[in-house]
Amino acid sequence: MKNILIMCLLMVSSFSFADTTAIEEFLYEGVDSSYEIRLSTEKTKTEYRNVRVPSTCYRTEYRNICEPRPPRCTVVCDRNGNCRQRCAPGGTVCRNVPVSIPYPCTRTERRPVQVHDYYVETNIQFEFAKEGNVFDEVREAFKVSVTGEDSSLSVKSSKNYFIILDKRLRSESRSGDVKYVDLVYKIKLVSAVAAKNVLSDGIQDVKLRNGVLNFSLGAGFNLDQFTQKIRIYRNRRFMTDPLLLTKYLETNEIDVQTINQKSHVVVDLNNLGIRLPNNMRVVLDTEFKLEEEKLLNRNQIKTSAYANWVFR
Repeated sequence: MKNILIMCLLMVSSFSFADTTAIEEFLYEGVDSSYEIRLSTEKTKTEYRNVRVPSTCYRTEYRNICEPRPPRCTVVCDRNGNCRQRCAPGGTVCRNVPVSIPYPCTRTERRPVQVHDYYVETNIQFEFAKEGNVFDEVREAFKVSVTGEDSSLSVKSSKNYFIILDKRLRSESRSGDVKYVDLVYKIKLVSAVAAKNVLSDGIQDVKLRNGVLNFSLGAGFNLDQFTQKIRIYRNRRFMTDPLLLTKYLETNEIDVQTINQKSHVVVDLNNLGIRLPNNMRVVLDTEFKLEEEKLLNRNQIKTSAYANWVFR
């Protein structure tokens, strides 16, 4: 019985004019060296079409509007200076006034529309390889998604291995209304035991005495599998700390001893070619050697440790 189990097959088709998406998930348990998936999707393209859409139109009508006019009074005086008020009677004044009347109508708009372009048949071949000894349980849940002709790959790992996309090969051909895409994912599993042992608790016990720096990591630290970067700054309380040195330590610049399941590291800063200030800031970066850009389960397993200490 195969040890690669199909978890689910989901085809998502959008009939509202968009590329369709096909998704498949499967569980890799470390026995088979290859696995194959076939996914069918549809590619769309954008066309512009004139469409009639609901709107509101207006027409102008004239309406007879009448308004009351109040009486108009004036004061009239004779030669002797006798005055009296003379009033003309009021009335009604009417006039034609234009009025906008709304009514439902339609108008023409030019809109982008997604229409069928061609079908896509994607064949995906996985080739698995293991680096070093594989003792821990292998249960790596892969998820492949194809939208139109664009594919993506993700994994939810067991956290026992680094899942590395060593190579991605793609070829394609066209026959009539169908594009055929062949993908090959070359996947490498690298045991994460060393990284977890060394980095899980971070950098601890950082001390500096007479220019000699001491710190500890988990058991198994070495410069074959890890890099150790150091940065030294002159520490100033109220200004930016100037950088004095940044480098990756070599084997002859570091001493490592394993005591009580810890790697105790000693670095003599006096031998690094700089004059050590009285007040300094030391930054340590320990990293497991991996090509991070190829790592599929990035952020699922710790690959580095960091420490930032000020000594006065």
